Amino acid sequence: MSRSRCAVCSTLLGIALVWAGPSASQPSIVFSVSGDQALSYPASIHYLPDEHTTIMPARGAAVARAAARQPGAYNFFVAMANQVRNVIYGDAFVLQSADLRHFVFAPGFGDPQHGGAVFWPAHRVGGSCAYAGVTHFDEQYAAPGSVVQDPTLPPGNLIMIYEAEIHCPTAAKGMAAGWVSIGVTRSSNGGRTWPPPIVQPGLENDWLEYGDGRYAGITLPGTPPRTVTNEFLGNALPSAFVDDMDPSGEYYIYVPYQFTGAPGVKADARIHMARAKLGDRSGHHEAGQLHFTKWHGGGWTQQGRGGLEDGVNPPCAASSGEGNAQIAYNDALQRYMMTFVCTTYRCASAGKCEATEASLYFSTATSLTVQDWTPPQRIENSTYPRLPQPKGGWIMDGGYPSFVSPDCKEGHLGLSGSVFLLKGNPLGERQFISRSFTIRPATPIVERAPALAIGCSPPR
Repeated sequence: MSRSRCAVCSTLLGIALVWAGPSASQPSIVFSVSGDQALSYPASIHYLPDEHTTIMPARGAAVARAAARQPGAYNFFVAMANQVRNVIYGDAFVLQSADLRHFVFAPGFGDPQHGGAVFWPAHRVGGSCAYAGVTHFDEQYAAPGSVVQDPTLPPGNLIMIYEAEIHCPTAAKGMAAGWVSIGVTRSSNGGRTWPPPIVQPGLENDWLEYGDGRYAGITLPGTPPRTVTNEFLGNALPSAFVDDMDPSGEYYIYVPYQFTGAPGVKADARIHMARAKLGDRSGHHEAGQLHFTKWHGGGWTQQGRGGLEDGVNPPCAASSGEGNAQIAYNDALQRYMMTFVCTTYRCASAGKCEATEASLYFSTATSLTVQDWTPPQRIENSTYPRLPQPKGGWIMDGGYPSFVSPDCKEGHLGLSGSVFLLKGNPLGERQFISRSFTIRPATPIVERAPALAIGCSPPR
């Protein structure tokens, strides 16, 4: 299951240079990260991480440890592969840690028939394309960008926003070519089980869904070509955030992602956004499938399935590309915060550019409804070189940054915490690492009750 991200990164050469959208004033802060911290996890694990990571309190384990006066445990929903008796299985697994440094497979999660995965595609990566029926949107790859609690339903009702890929017919580039969409599915038991890729009667020819709560929510216009695709096209590398701070009282799920190009349309090296309504604080719940709209032309004007789209934030720098975005609400700053990777390119001539380094950046906003992101700023100590490898791929330090303040409410950050990242070759073996982060405001933060010492609200 060696994931090929070179297509995603090469399409960033539609380099971002100009921005004329809205922005709020940026708070005066210093955002920095520490050096790399090694993590310990089972030796059978490969290609970790392969998307963003979701960190959630492990409910039962947290209660038991609290009673014993020990730190609470956390479940990590991750995209990776697990090797069992020389067979590689993917794509979604759940790990557990009590100290955010040492990991085991979460007890009670995972199907042994699928190598301990909790979610998987219909066909393994690299397998035969000689199967009958329609090729579904997630036929060869299905792994989470984010897992979030639906606030309009009881605890344990989770939504997974995942990357969904088609790689049939097989291209010479393998996983570096195909059609990518953003999938949606739900679990009602805390993420232990999710709908399998089994088509329900009557939907055998519908490439967008299975009929069991597993469906494509965000796609390119049109349908995947039936002939070989030599490019990596679509909506990729999503994460998700449930906005529980909107003054309207409505709950929306926001999905930042990368646009890797469409037939006849080049990638624009910018972060794109889609959203769907979940309900409201009065108890209203949106039944059925989530209906996403894409940001385009300064508003939520296009359908999630097949609509047009464009970027939401200013470019991080000249000759650069943005991606791997994550949104959280920073309680101390009282602002939404988007973190992402900014890749810098050296261009010898038009169309001939080489990635030289990547940094973590951040931007803030006062409203996700209007997407008023401030000009991005570099996170201190986060810049590392991009080193090409002779056999393909590159070495980087800082992919898929997933920030968490462990004692804060899910989806919220304080003034410190951890960020979990990829270190290594995104096309092959890599390490799962972490860094600590700190945010130092130029002026004192006014504490609001109830608030922890790091300025965030505790879980309810």
